[in-house]
Order: sequence, then structure tokens, then C-alpha cells
Amino acid sequence: MSRLRDWFRDFGVRIRLSAALAVMFGLMLLVSVIGLRVLDRTEVWMNVLHRDTLTEVAAAMDLSRDASDLATSAPFLFALFAPYQLEQEVAKVMANLDRVQHSSESDPALDLPLSRLRSAIEDLAQALLPQSARQAELKAIDRALVRLNARSRRMARDTALPLEARQDWSALQQLTAVALGAARAEELIELGEFSRDFQRQSQALRSLEPEDQRRTFDEISEVVQRGTGLFVLKHGHLSARLDAESALFRIRQETHRVNAFAETKVAQAEDRLSRARAATSDTLAYARNAFLALILASLVVAVTSSFYVSRHVARNLERISGAMRRLASGNLRVDLPDAPTSRDEIGQLFTAFGVFRDNARKLDRRTAQIRHQNALFSRVFQNIKDGVAVEAEDGRIIAENENLRRLLRLPPGSDRGGDRMSDLVQASPFSRAAGGEERGGFEEYGDADGNVIEIHLSPLPDGGQVWLISATTERKRIEARLEAIRRVEALGKVSGEVAHDFGNILSSISGNLHLLEQAEPERRRDLHNRLGAAVDLGTSLTERLLAFARKQHLAPQVTDVSELVTGMADLLEIAIPGQVSLVVDVPEAPVTCLVDPGQLESAILNLCINAGQAIAATGSGAGQIVVSVQAGDMVRVAVRDTGCGMSEEVLRHATDPFFTRKPDGSGTGLGLSMVDGFAHQSGGRLDIETATHGPSRGTTITLSFPRQDAPEVTPSGCGSVRALVVDDDPLALERSCVFLEAMGARVMRAASFAEAVEALKALDHLNLLLTDLWLDDGFSGRDLIVQACGHFPECQAALMSTRGAPADLPPNVLFVAKPVTQDAIRKIYSAVPGATPPASQAP
Repeated sequence: MSRLRDWFRDFGVRIRLSAALAVMFGLMLLVSVIGLRVLDRTEVWMNVLHRDTLTEVAAAMDLSRDASDLATSAPFLFALFAPYQLEQEVAKVMANLDRVQHSSESDPALDLPLSRLRSAIEDLAQALLPQSARQAELKAIDRALVRLNARSRRMARDTALPLEARQDWSALQQLTAVALGAARAEELIELGEFSRDFQRQSQALRSLEPEDQRRTFDEISEVVQRGTGLFVLKHGHLSARLDAESALFRIRQETHRVNAFAETKVAQAEDRLSRARAATSDTLAYARNAFLALILASLVVAVTSSFYVSRHVARNLERISGAMRRLASGNLRVDLPDAPTSRDEIGQLFTAFGVFRDNARKLDRRTAQIRHQNALFSRVFQNIKDGVAVEAEDGRIIAENENLRRLLRLPPGSDRGGDRMSDLVQASPFSRAAGGEERGGFEEYGDADGNVIEIHLSPLPDGGQVWLISATTERKRIEARLEAIRRVEALGKVSGEVAHDFGNILSSISGNLHLLEQAEPERRRDLHNRLGAAVDLGTSLTERLLAFARKQHLAPQVTDVSELVTGMADLLEIAIPGQVSLVVDVPEAPVTCLVDPGQLESAILNLCINAGQAIAATGSGAGQIVVSVQAGDMVRVAVRDTGCGMSEEVLRHATDPFFTRKPDGSGTGLGLSMVDGFAHQSGGRLDIETATHGPSRGTTITLSFPRQDAPEVTPSGCGSVRALVVDDDPLALERSCVFLEAMGARVMRAASFAEAVEALKALDHLNLLLTDLWLDDGFSGRDLIVQACGHFPECQAALMSTRGAPADLPPNVLFVAKPVTQDAIRKIYSAVPGATPPASQAP
């Protein structure tokens, strides 16, 4: 028996209920078969029925059918809300009722039930006709309340508002929720509770003072009081529905009475027929007993199924639903004792509840961890010494810590929701000193007092970004001191090396002079040659030192770098080892910049010789050198080799003077330092990229110079604009003068403050003064501008500087960043009254 019970537990609820229904269907089928057999045996006897009895039975059946149609049509009115549809269906039901009355005119006993039935149908129609308008108005009120609820919820969640305002908005949200509950109530008792809650909360919110909250409260009151009022309208709607249900009950009751009357008529006919069926009474008795037995069996099956559903399915579902409600309310300790051991759907549901409860506990623990992490992040965010701000995708600041505005030298903001970081940086006394590409991703800003901050931007996945502002003034000062120390060390090293080399040269000269005094005439020529070689060696060493110090004499001119590199190809082929291939990659169009062509050739040759030596150091001897020219805002000349590359230590000292890694000591250590000095003296820079391993092994050295288009040749001194250019840097002075002469100006040059003062005294008129901000001997270009404007009030003044524009720059003085470009000079020239650039040079 226990094995059978265990076997039965393995079946699911669907299989068990399906089996019960199959048994009931089999029993009913058996009943039907027995009935057919009995009817077949009594068919002969049924033919002796009197025709009048059959007519009466037929009439009673017609009456029952019409009444059933009437009972079926009346509930359909309950689902109609359109007035014209409701009227049409009422007319059809009334026509059906008229047909029933017409067929029962010979039966006075039906007059009262049919009269009551007509009254109930009229009451049903009267109750349902206004429902359409009520339903439409309730839906309109519901939509308005949903909109007001959404507004209140949004304002209650706005963290930019004060806590008290958010609480008031939350109370307004609860008020709209109560009104929505009333609009969607299904019972009059529930409606009464919502009405009392609404009155109580409305009374508490009548003292709201903010205009937007007061306006929202008035809108809620207006929606609730629209027309006859939400509660009156909902009360009428529910009352009408109750009246309609009452009328529908009366219709069913009176229809049942009509059917009972028809059944009575049929019973009377059967009573008359029973006298004619005396011969078949035994057969019918047997059939009746069989029917009773089968019906009893069906009843047993139905009761058993009902007991199973109530005890096993419904009870366990109720237990699970109660446990789920407690779990949803936050009780994670809820448990279900005495869980069924069956493997049907109920057992699986209990198992799923256990899994869900365990996941809820895990989620609660994870939520606590996240809450702890958020608290930790908040403490870090507020206590970090750096300034931090989080920007949304549209640029608005959504979060910032207290140190942000303090580092930017700005007062604390009262409304932080609408600020933008770009506006705050612009409003601060700091100006940009270096971009991210120059500082490894950090942008550097400084103010007039020498304070320095670094700004780092980090993008967020949603399109926003995080700003990190760090104060680096002290670090910059320490770096400056370290740089000064390093320069002193380099100067000491240079001094030692120079003293050593010049000591050797002087010793050679002294020794040869001593030998020259006692030498024979035939040996004097050889001694003279030795003296000349020593002097040439000293001259070469002096030129290299000048190049390293960026003080060598340069003759800059607008040079086509592509043409220069192409012309050097043969010389470079000779200078590099035979196993090393040379590739020259230059654009076809001219690429021009303002440099000394001879020194540029020397720099490229020096780099190629070093590249050949680096390839030879690999041991294989074979390799490739690529000399390329790229044009953009800057003209870039790159020399790339496949040599051994540089280590980090070698790269750190690559441009130091007298630094060499040749093991035999054959190098002077001034080659790369001379190239670096030439690049910076020409207004450019030198960059080194290197790798010692991998497919990209080798070194790429890039020389970058400001691009300079070849100007049209305009005879100097033929223009109407007289300009004075003052700069203690000869290369920068020459560059500015070339640009102005290309515009057609008559240019005077001054390489010092004293020369500029003498030039101002000698001039009879001056249209443009272009001066460097910091001049020799501590003089400033501001002093020259004051003197020039005093002598020539119509003179246009402009300042040049490698730093940013001074904060107190007068509005009538223009500013241009160094190194100057042709476009910047063109703008300054255009600002001179009466000056017009040549047509080919006009912007």
C-alpha cells in the first residue's frame, strides 16, 4: 500500500486532475450508453403518446427555451457601455420577452413572473445607461491623477531640493495615491476608507506655502472635485453596478420561475405519459438504479477531487502566498514547515520558494555590502585632499566635494546643480599652461601668484566624466629645485669635460710651440700643422658647446624640408654602413618651415650616423633607416632605425652633454645634445621613442618645427605701415620681422631694450610696436608700450610671450603666444588702423 502511495505521489497535479476528469467522463459515457439502450427499448411505447400531450410538452419546451434565451441575453447587457449598443440590446431583450408573453397567453400563472421580469430588465437598463459617461469621466480623473502622482514622485526624488520640500512632495504623492485608490476602488467600503484618508491628508496639506506645491495641491483638489466629485461619481458608479447586479439576480430568479412553470407542465405531461408506460416500469426502474449508482460514483470522484484541490493544492498555495507576502515585507527568516514530499508541481513550488528565499537573503547581504561601499566612497569623496567633480553627459555638475572650489580659488556655490566645470575653470584665476598630451594626460594650469594645479579627466560609460584637480605648487617647486641641481651637475660635468679637453689642446699647443723654438726648418711645417689641428679641434669643440647651449649663430630662412631631405639621400647613403638600407619618405608637395638649412642637414646627418651605429651594435649589421617628413601644424622630420634601442637609463641621459655609451670612448657625447639644442633654438623640440625588445625594437627620433608657408616676396620698406619689433632672441626676432615684411610693413629691428628706446626717439611716426614681454637686464615690454603710446597715440601695441597672457593686460594691447605664427602676425597687422594685408595673404 505504501508503495502504491509513493507511486501516486510521483504524478503531477495535472495528471491527477486529468485522471479524475477521465473517470467522470467514463461514468457519464456509461450513463449515456445505458440511457440509449433504455430509450431504444421504450421507443415503441413512446409512439402511443397522445398528440395533444406532445403539443403541450412542445409548448412548454418552447417556453423554457425562450426563457433561457432571455436569461442568457440579459447578462450581456452588463458588458456594454456604449449607449446606442445598450439601447439596441435592451430592445432585443424586450422583443424576446414579448415573444414569451405571446406564447404564454393561455397561462395566467405566468403573468406575474413575466411582469416582474419586464420590470427587472427595465431597471437593469436604467442602471447601465449612465455608466458610460461615469466611466469616461472616471478615466479622465484617473489619467490626471496619474500625471500629478508622477510629478510629485519626481519632485520627491529630486535630491537637489531640501529635505522638508521633498517630504512635502512625498505627502502630495501619497495624497494622489489615495485619490487614485478611490478612483480604482471596487467596493463601497473601500471607497469610504479612501474618502476618509483623502479628507485627513488634504486637511494636513492645506498649510503648504511654496507656490509650486500649493499649485499642485490645488490641481489635485480640482481634479478630485471635477464635475460632481470623484467620490460622488465613484459612489454612483458602484451603486449603479450593485443595482444592475440586483436586477440581473431578479431576472435570473424570474427566469427560473418561468422554467419551473415549464418544468411543471412537462411533469404533468410525464404524469400522463406514465400511465402509458406501465409496461416499461421495470426497465425504467433498472435504468434509474443504474443511473443512481453511476451518479453516486461520479459524486465520489468529484468529492475526492475537490478534497484533493482544497487540501493539497489550495491550502499549500495559500501557505506559499502567505510566506511570499512575509518575505516581500522584509522577513527573511520566514519558513514553511511540513513541506509536502511529493514531486508534483506543489512540491516543486515549495522547492522554488526555498531557492527564492535563499537568493533574497544573498541579495540582502549584497545590498548591505553595497551600502557599506557607498558610505566608504562618500567618506573618501568628501575627505580627499584633491578636488573631485562628476559631470553629466550634458556637462552639468551632478556631484562635487568641498575641496573643488577651494583649489580653484572660488567661493562655495549655493546652487551646484546647474554649474559646469568649464565655466568654473574659466571663472577661476588659473589659466592653462600645458595640455594633456604634454603632461601624460594631465592638463596644467597656473595663476599670477605662481600657484599650479593639475586637472585630469576620466570618461564615464554614460557619457559623463570625472574631474580630478590636484594642487601641485609645492611639487613644481621641488621639481624646479631638482632641475636646477641637475643643471648645476650637468654644468659641472660640462666644465670638467671642457677643462679636460681644452687642457689637452693647450698642452698640445704648448708642447709644439716649445718644439718649434728648437726645431729645424724642415720640421717646422709639421709642427705648424700640429698647431693648426689643435686650433681646429678647439674651434670644433667650441661650436659644439654653442650648439648645446643653444647660442650658436643661426641663419634661419624659409626652407623646403622635403627638398632638403631628398637632396641629402646620396650623402646619407655614404655616411651609413653598406649593409644598412636607407628609405626616404617625403611628401610631393613642398613642406616649409623657418630653420637654418645647413644646421638642419647637419642634425639629420648626425642622427643617421647614430642610427647606423645602433644597428651595428645589434651584431647582425643589417637593418634599415627610414627618414620621413610629415606636414601638419608642425613640420616633423623623423629618423627611425631597427637598431638595439635605448634602455630607460640611456634614454634619461640621451641629450646630456658628453654622455656616450660607446664602450671604446670614441664618441664625444655632444652629437644628440647639439641636435636637441638646435631644435629648441629654432623654436621646435626633439622627441625620442625607443624599444629594446619585440617587433618594434629600435629608436625613432623626431624633430618638430613650426610650419611656415613660403611668403610672397614683398620689397621691404615700400609699405605704408611702419613697425618696430623688439626681441632679445635673434631667431624669434628674425621670424617676426619676416612675417611683417611679408605683409608689406616697413620693419625696424631692436635686439635689446636700449636699442628699442633709441629707435623710438629716432622715429617720426610708428604704426605698430611688437615687443617681447621679458627683455634683457630685467626690462619689460610694458615699459616700451607706455613710451611708444606716449610718443605715438595712434600706435597699435602687441606683446609676445611663451607664457600666457598677463591678467592685467590693457584692453588696447594685443597678445600673441610664442613661437609666433603667420596667422597671429596677420591678425595683429589687420588691427593696425589703415593697414590691409596683400590679397594673397589676407585671411
